[in-house]
Amino acid sequence: MDIIDVDIHLSSEEVQRAYEGVDQVFAVALDGRSLRFPVRILWQFIGHNGIHGRFRIQYGTNKQFESVMRLL
Repeated sequence: MDIIDVDIHLSSEEVQRAYEGVDQVFAVALDGRSLRFPVRILWQFIGHNGIHGRFRIQYGTNKQFESVMRLL
C-alpha cells in the first residue's frame, strides 16, 4: 500500500469544471512526488467554496485507489 499526503485547493469554479468533464487532479505531494488522480474521489469533501484541505490518499500495490481522508 502507498500513502500520499497532499494539499488540495480547488475553487468552486474548478469543481464545476470537473462536473463538466475535467476528471483528473494534478498535484504535488508533501514529499515532492507528482501525482494525478480522479477528482471524483474528493466529491465527499465539496463545500460552498470548493475543495480545500490536506488529504491522505491510499493506493494499493497495483496503484489502484483505495481510500481518501481529510487530515486538515
